[in-house]
Amino acid sequence: MKTSVFYGYIRCACLLYLLTILSACGGSGGSGDDNDYNEAYLQFYNGSPNGATVYVKELDGSDLSSAQFGDSSALISLEKGDIELEFYRYDADDKKVVIDTLSVNLKESHKTMVFLSGDFSAPVFTTEQFKRETMEDHFRLMAMSVMLDDTKEYDLYMSEAGDPFEAANMLGTIVAGQLTEYDYWNGDADSKDFNEDEYTIYLTEPGSTEVVFETPTIKFEYSTEYVLVTRDISGAIQNGMILDMVLNSSVVSAITDVDASSQYRIYNSVQSDSPVTVKLIGDNADEAISITLAAGEVSEFTEVEYGDYSIDASVPDNSIAALSNKLITLNQSESKAIVVHEENNALATVTFVESALSQAFDKTINFVNLVDAYSDVDFYLVRQDETIDTAQYTAKFVEYLETETIVVPGDYYEIIAIHEDTNDERYLLYRLPLYGFNEESNYIVTLEDAENNGGFKVTVID
Repeated sequence: MKTSVFYGYIRCACLLYLLTILSACGGSGGSGDDNDYNEAYLQFYNGSPNGATVYVKELDGSDLSSAQFGDSSALISLEKGDIELEFYRYDADDKKVVIDTLSVNLKESHKTMVFLSGDFSAPVFTTEQFKRETMEDHFRLMAMSVMLDDTKEYDLYMSEAGDPFEAANMLGTIVAGQLTEYDYWNGDADSKDFNEDEYTIYLTEPGSTEVVFETPTIKFEYSTEYVLVTRDISGAIQNGMILDMVLNSSVVSAITDVDASSQYRIYNSVQSDSPVTVKLIGDNADEAISITLAAGEVSEFTEVEYGDYSIDASVPDNSIAALSNKLITLNQSESKAIVVHEENNALATVTFVESALSQAFDKTINFVNLVDAYSDVDFYLVRQDETIDTAQYTAKFVEYLETETIVVPGDYYEIIAIHEDTNDERYLLYRLPLYGFNEESNYIVTLEDAENNGGFKVTVID
């Protein structure tokens, strides 16, 4: 069951589009020479899959930027010369924890990239540097690996859009800890750089012609340096590989294999003595996946082929009207949560994408409002020394059947759900005692109608 190769990559396209409004994207395609870049440039990329958000600052100086896993900092312009960098994270008490320091010599007209890789308990910082160039209608292409298995190498092939792998050109090998620049196979007298155009990228095991990773068609439309980074997948999906495209901004495009699978899990919030049976139906109805869940039960993650599915849900005694033909799209390397609830005496679902960030230190929480009595709800995560007025982490104005996502440090939090009326008066809907968000899990927090008492309850799903 396959959707269009491009269909699952709207996010990638949108991210690349955003780069048009970022002045730091590099060469504009205009005339000039290398002196157009008359400063020193620094960028940090975080590729440690079991780490935290990492901040970078000048040692004994000011903060520069930060990056979550799979993201980069913005491009930072600095004066040339030696600089001492400090990398750190925050712990559950909001105290700074220094990870490492690094001495870097910044050169004029050069971009220095610092890559974080490896297990976060023994992180590896790799520094790569290259001279920036003014180009017109051309781009440069580089790549490296930050995968945990630092012996994993891939041969990099590239073809013009529409051409099969058999017509692709082998550019070289992607290796760990080493940024490699590749030559265009069809350079001309004007430039030996790549022509701005649409291409497809393929990866194979070294020396093999069996494709293990294929991208959708990628539009290389900026006259600048493109850096490709192979990295592990983290968060809700644990297996597989991502190809990150890093340019001169904090916007990183995460490109997935066109044949990568998807996954989902289902939570049954329906307050009924009868279990709910949920079916996911693809192209072949005979191969429908069926899961039956009691009230308050959550399924394990189920891996499926990517594509478009319809959802049917029912209870055995038909006391609640069945749900039929609700469409859900599961894109490559994407994990979705399906929350089954009751609306107007009928079964319904709320779906959302679960985080691809590491949950080792920072925890992603998806808040869902399943109470139709309130158009919006405020959730407060209150630590022992806080009140709702001083709580650092909140999810406010969560509308009925909508979700809101926040990232918090692993810690113990009291969850307080309130509604604030038009007179700014607060009403307590539910108060969940201190709960430890300490697992390497993507958390779901729901506000639901409580069974048989006319009140409400907060439920935490991990």
